[in-house]
Amino acid sequence: MTTHIMTDIETLGTRPGAIVLAAAFVRFSDEAQMTVNLSLPDQEALGLEKDPDTLRWWAEQEAKHPGAWAAATSNAQPLVPALQYIAQWIAWAAPSDALVWCHGATFDAPLLGELYRRANVPCPWKFWNIRDTRTLYDLAGINPKEYAVPPPHIALNDAIGQTRAANAALAILSRAHAPQVAA
Repeated sequence: MTTHIMTDIETLGTRPGAIVLAAAFVRFSDEAQMTVNLSLPDQEALGLEKDPDTLRWWAEQEAKHPGAWAAATSNAQPLVPALQYIAQWIAWAAPSDALVWCHGATFDAPLLGELYRRANVPCPWKFWNIRDTRTLYDLAGINPKEYAVPPPHIALNDAIGQTRAANAALAILSRAHAPQVAA
């Protein structure tokens, strides 16, 4: 049976090769969840980068949503054990087959995948198991902001809200494609 898992990350850039501050994962079926903050020095040692525009964006967000930066950076874990922990959690959460969803097919999973590659740790998903919430929300006519868990820009809150919106969208699409029974 396929298990659906949402991921959300907080970063210091928008492209693969950017530093990932925090990563969160939520299983669709029961909202089982995990989150981990990742060591910046470990990532800098691997050549991952900070984007000046993203650093400015974080300063603006911290003014609007105090605590978001601390939530993404406090208690950061050493990189390799943290990536291994994520892989172990995914194996626990989806013992047979996992589809990893992210809010945009070109952001969360690709940035994490590059982080796994640079750290020389096997990535716990294959590229063909990545799914995109933005397309799903558009197809179902869902506004994901209606499912947001405040405050924003905390990876776990965002992942929970995106999971709830995705479950609502999947339910809408499932009803739309259900066989019609004649009366």
